[in-house]
Parts: sequence; structure tokens; C-alpha cells
Amino acid sequence: MKIGALLLLVCALVPSVAGASQLRARVSVVQTASAFAVQGASFKSRERVTVTVTAESTRTKTVKANLRGAFTATFAGFTVPRCEGYSVRAKGNRGSVATLKVIPECPPPRKS
Repeated sequence: MKIGALLLLVCALVPSVAGASQLRARVSVVQTASAFAVQGASFKSRERVTVTVTAESTRTKTVKANLRGAFTATFAGFTVPRCEGYSVRAKGNRGSVATLKVIPECPPPRKS
């Protein structure tokens, strides 16, 4: 009986430990005015990541994730106007990939 309870406990813990080490890479936008800034998380440790931002134009920057797999990429002089959509793609050289597409819901212009 004790072996069965121990086996159940081990089986219950293994998926949570395995899942914690396999978090999916993700990106988020932290700033769109004055400079466009992107943060990434759950990339592989010290992975080289190419970040591409597309709005009216496209910009690309390569950054290196830290030991925890996080990074920040800032695109100076690149801004996205209010109510304009954009996309972000971050692709690591060790297989991590994350994308984000933003399509804002803006009211139609008012008629005078």
C-alpha cells in the first residue's frame, strides 16, 4: 500500500516538473511611443534572438537572452501610431520562437 501511494505521488509531481522546464517562449510589447520596446521570456538560456517588428515598415534587431531566457529589445526612432496594427516575431538560434500580432479596435473617424 505504501509503495502504491508513493508511486501516485511521484506520478503527480513528474508532469509539473517537466512542464515547468518546457515553458513556451513569449513576447510582449512594453512601449510603442518614443521608442518601440519588446520583452521576451522563456527563451533558452543565453540564446541569440532575432526580433523583427513590422508596422508601416520593418525593423530587425538581434539580442541575447540572459541566463533565465529573458531579453529586452528597444528600437530607437521606431514608433507605432495609435490605432495601427503591428506584429512582432522573435526567433532564437536554438529553436525558440514567439510571435505577437496586434490589431487594435479603433472607432471610425467622426463625420463633421
